[in-house]
Amino acid sequence: MRLLIAVTLAALAATPALARTEHRQLPRPDGSTIAYSVDTPSGPIDGVLVLAQGSGCQPTAGNANLKAVRQAFPHHLAVMVEKYGIASDAAIADGFTDCPPAFHAGHTVKQRVADYVAVLANLRSAADLPLVLFGGSEGGLAVAMLAEETRPAATILLSSATGIPFAEMVLSTVPAEGHATVEAGFAAARADPQGTALFAGSSHRFWADILDRIPADYMLNSGSPFLIIQGGLDTSSPVAAARATADRFAAAGKCNLTYWEFPALDHGMRSPDGTSHLDDIASAIAGWVAGIGTTAGC
Repeated sequence: MRLLIAVTLAALAATPALARTEHRQLPRPDGSTIAYSVDTPSGPIDGVLVLAQGSGCQPTAGNANLKAVRQAFPHHLAVMVEKYGIASDAAIADGFTDCPPAFHAGHTVKQRVADYVAVLANLRSAADLPLVLFGGSEGGLAVAMLAEETRPAATILLSSATGIPFAEMVLSTVPAEGHATVEAGFAAARADPQGTALFAGSSHRFWADILDRIPADYMLNSGSPFLIIQGGLDTSSPVAAARATADRFAAAGKCNLTYWEFPALDHGMRSPDGTSHLDDIASAIAGWVAGIGTTAGC
């Protein structure tokens, strides 16, 4: 089921102006607040697009990758949810070294998924619209889990190392001489699953929640059509982990996975000369979503 694709992608067509972006809030059961934005097109709405960012704590408004994907779906209502402890207008420059204490106290992938579920339940106007989920890197794991809990029309995971445990993925990106240090950090997090002490820039709470999660486990439990997009030069989310997901779907006889591998692109869909191809890939993603239902199954 391994598929290498080599296609020439069309540039994005002109898109209609967006009517407005609303910044909203929703209370969590623990008394904290979910901050999220709803970007509404000016004309008819074809569906709801949930955009899940990768690692770090920067607000979604400054995320160029999410913006590129959003522009490829001009007729969708777009929803972006901030991570725990992050306001939509938070002044965060780096997104790793300057995250607020509230972020480290509450941010986990499990919490992200709970927040998305709460926000979608609160969007009454979106109840009968087709749902499209997009997540990059860490966000891919979040939408894989969300796809199991919702009924999306399509789920897209970009550069997300979907086929192996997160801990194994991290170790695969670290030189052998650094494994003992990383494994000691993992052990400390497992022993302190609610802790806010930091290891490699993230809290023990975050690590304890994510270490054993495998996106493919959630994907195999969902009937959503999935699209995995992977760069062959990705050193953050290794290509072998993405291929492992395609192999698992094939072994299970599942027909709801499409796998695109771009051998000359990296984690951010850049070629070795630094050129970003994400706009073109976002356009191709929109085409794939539009074609769902017209393609043959197994």
